[in-house]
Amino acid sequence: MKVCLQIQAAIDQRAGVGRYVHTLVPELAALRGEDELSGFYFDFRRKGSPFAEELIKNHPYTRLPGALIQQSWKRLGLPAYTRFAPDADVHHFPNFIIPPLPPGPKAVVNIHDCCFIKCPETMEPKNRSYLRRRMRATIRRADKILTISETMADEVREAFDLPPDKVKATLLGPPPSMNDLPENQVDQRLKTLGVDGPFLLHVGTMEPRKNHVFLFKIFEALKYFDGKLVLCGMKGWQVEPILEAMAANNKADRIIHLDYVSDEDLVALYRRAEALIFPSLYEGFGLPPVEAMRQGCPVISSDGGSLAEVVGDGGIVLPLGDIDQWTDAIDSLFSSPDRRARLINAGHKKASHFSWRKCAEETWEVYREVSSQ
Repeated sequence: MKVCLQIQAAIDQRAGVGRYVHTLVPELAALRGEDELSGFYFDFRRKGSPFAEELIKNHPYTRLPGALIQQSWKRLGLPAYTRFAPDADVHHFPNFIIPPLPPGPKAVVNIHDCCFIKCPETMEPKNRSYLRRRMRATIRRADKILTISETMADEVREAFDLPPDKVKATLLGPPPSMNDLPENQVDQRLKTLGVDGPFLLHVGTMEPRKNHVFLFKIFEALKYFDGKLVLCGMKGWQVEPILEAMAANNKADRIIHLDYVSDEDLVALYRRAEALIFPSLYEGFGLPPVEAMRQGCPVISSDGGSLAEVVGDGGIVLPLGDIDQWTDAIDSLFSSPDRRARLINAGHKKASHFSWRKCAEETWEVYREVSSQ
């Protein structure tokens, strides 16, 4: 069986779908056996693939800019994707939309969340419009739809009136690279980052969906915590109001924004943080809480999207809106060491249920299922 994965997101994005592709490819490669795994991407600027040839057979297209071809797909519905990509029995599109794919090869597509339906005000208008315009055609062409949580699988089925077997949830996990940082390197990494003393942590792109403004209000309202709030995440869409709210906070001098950090630095932050505070409006999975639980960092999360499923009894899950609930939950970690220890143990147990290897195994099962149809 020949499988071709569209790896464009791994070149263009470090977070989100890019992180999904970056982490999934090595796991898929480890399980391919006699099957062939290739990756297609547009490389007009000769950036090259992030993946070695022993992991995936790279097929770059370099003659025309990818953006030009993608605009033609959006506006005209042509040319055919197979004019550029290699021959394959199964094409896997991890970024929501299937481009013009003629009959013949099977198509697998990821719909990571239904934000464009459930939380549209938090998306860039052009992206929201694009997904709404193209989603039904993608669903018709897809032989199988992958989601990253059972919650999202149910939302996709309900939104598009799909039979249960059309959609498969392949849950994510903590990246394997996060298991390798020696404990004796943790404090030095924090020193290099300029982080010391007690701190609360938030991980996520600075954009409306992550709900930073509410996070700042929680931090400002804390009465018994005199440490810092550390933010990890690149600046995204509509970041200006977020930065303004951060600057206006009464504790602005105790808020540190680190932008994007490496997995190794992120591990160091998780291991020393008092807690991960994650008041997101909506998540298709919620990788930072799982990463934090795996590293022994207590998690206090919203119930937005799939978070109640993913965090569950491994953390504290709260509705949004009542700041007192959030500050009480944070204060309880400092006032009760036993509760903190129980929460850490529960988080470890919950995180152990998630694995990228399992995700890759289930993805290969889907490839084989659709190729035999």
